[in-house]
Amino acid sequence: YDPLFNRALQGVYAPGSTFKPCTAMAGLMEKRIDTDTLIDCVGVFDKYADEGYAPQCWIYGKGLHGELNVVEALGHSCNLFFYTTGDLLQISLLAKYAKLFGLGEETGIELYEDIGIMASDEYMQKKEGRDMYAGDTLQAAIGQSDNRFTPIQLCSYVTTLVNQGTRYKATFLNRVVSSDYRSLVFENEPKVMSEMIISDETY
Repeated sequence: YDPLFNRALQGVYAPGSTFKPCTAMAGLMEKRIDTDTLIDCVGVFDKYADEGYAPQCWIYGKGLHGELNVVEALGHSCNLFFYTTGDLLQISLLAKYAKLFGLGEETGIELYEDIGIMASDEYMQKKEGRDMYAGDTLQAAIGQSDNRFTPIQLCSYVTTLVNQGTRYKATFLNRVVSSDYRSLVFENEPKVMSEMIISDETY
């Protein structure tokens, strides 16, 4: 009921499993996993069970995914695979790659935009005066925890992935022509906002 609220640019939402390719890319780039790494989805991630935290895969209670490599884990959206990968990375590296993908960052669009939130120790310190717990990191790795991004950031993230690591400024503007359409006043040029070198094998 707010007609002037631009959800694409100002609405911030938990990305959920759309964040998992970021976790996968971070794991591959930082060599915490490779394309041959197999992680067994046993339904429950119990590493922190003694601390009272044991998150489940979405399939738990209906079946198990079994052993998966990163490609299969993305295909099945296996929480256990990404809990494990996120735990190997920790929040600092997850946040580093999210930033390179433009998640929780300005896209450069010409209209007002919300920059959203990428879960991190810094954010948690501001919010609650503490670092992230292990459980926070596990949830961040599957797009939960405090992660909140705009739809346009998700578009920027996906195009950065497709562009093999080059993130361009988002824009609505192609060019400006004179009122009589006879001359070009301005033509927009692509602007790189961030870049990471993704190998062909990782891509």
